[in-house]
Amino acid sequence: MIPMPPKTGQDRTRKKSRTPAKDSGGEKNIKPATREKILGAAERVFAELPYYAASIRMVGKAAGIDHPLISYYFPAKADLFEAVLEDLTETFYQASIGWFEGLAEMSPSRGLSVYIDRFFAFALDHPEAMRIVALNLVQPEESPIIPGYQRLQRLFARTAEIFRQGTPLKGPADEIRMFTESFNTLVINYLGAPAYYAGILGMDPKSPAYLKWVKETLLFLFLPRLKQLIRGPA
Repeated sequence: MIPMPPKTGQDRTRKKSRTPAKDSGGEKNIKPATREKILGAAERVFAELPYYAASIRMVGKAAGIDHPLISYYFPAKADLFEAVLEDLTETFYQASIGWFEGLAEMSPSRGLSVYIDRFFAFALDHPEAMRIVALNLVQPEESPIIPGYQRLQRLFARTAEIFRQGTPLKGPADEIRMFTESFNTLVINYLGAPAYYAGILGMDPKSPAYLKWVKETLLFLFLPRLKQLIRGPA
């Protein structure tokens, strides 16, 4: 059976709290609707292009705002990207806590199936989050690490810890880490780059058939190992 992880005070998807930037004169007189519009456009742009390929000009065009105005809210592209990452990683993490709700009385096979369904539901509601993570996991060797890259690394570590807390895994710590990190990495790649994987399979990346294949693949790969880790060493 899969028990719930410890309460954290927030077991549902976090409501986004995008705090306005401040300068030496105090908080800027920012219109929240404009800032939200910029962030929404930035999410769409960064979901289509990795950090180094995207530009403030593209965000301005997507938002229908003169791009120089964006610097009033976000002085540099790095600031804008970090704000987007902050929202999506925290939203992802808080949502992942809720994916364990009601799993305590289920068998490993049923519990993992429901967990995957909830992960999928989040991905369908937040497609930009999956795309942004997938697009920016690999960094060019000749370029500096993107702003906020550590947030992505912490997201994987935090969600893996929630999974470890929420499942009675008894194997060696290094094997548990391999299981959790491999699971998260594979799901994010399948859902963040569906056109690639579905194309190999000759499927429509937006089709129920593709999601069905992804789920069956995850169950095939991870359920036997999950049962072993719950059972513990023979």
